[in-house]
Amino acid sequence: MKLFKLTLIAITLLIGPSIVGQITCDSISNVTNSYLNTSQDKQLNRVFISDGQVYRTFLDEDQSSEFEVTLYGGSTYRIATSAGIAENFLIFEIYDTDRNLLFSNKDYNNAPYWDFKIESTIDCYVEARLDMNKKLSGCAIMMIGFEKRK
Repeated sequence: MKLFKLTLIAITLLIGPSIVGQITCDSISNVTNSYLNTSQDKQLNRVFISDGQVYRTFLDEDQSSEFEVTLYGGSTYRIATSAGIAENFLIFEIYDTDRNLLFSNKDYNNAPYWDFKIESTIDCYVEARLDMNKKLSGCAIMMIGFEKRK
């Protein structure tokens, strides 16, 4: 019986943190998803449809994650990000394939989402990292949506 209790405690200590981490990432995913269609979008009769991907990563201190995406010409896209309940934990930057910086939300107080009208198709990289002044580690989520045409 004592061995059973010790085994149960060990399993709880090993599995418990991963379950809590998953719940945290799932709740951050819900926050990010809410940025794809805000109450202001509803008032303006705008709808953004997810590309079906949830870009998920765990970031620690000076780490960053990079996602390669293709944005098609003639479309309006929204990139939405979150790393917690505060809106400005995450910095995301968009680079072209030559590594020229095209956009950084850092210039806009780490805005959690931004809309882009794409004139011609472009392959690019979206790099995400935590704002070290606000959060040192945690789950980060990015979603990309495109505006539904009327």
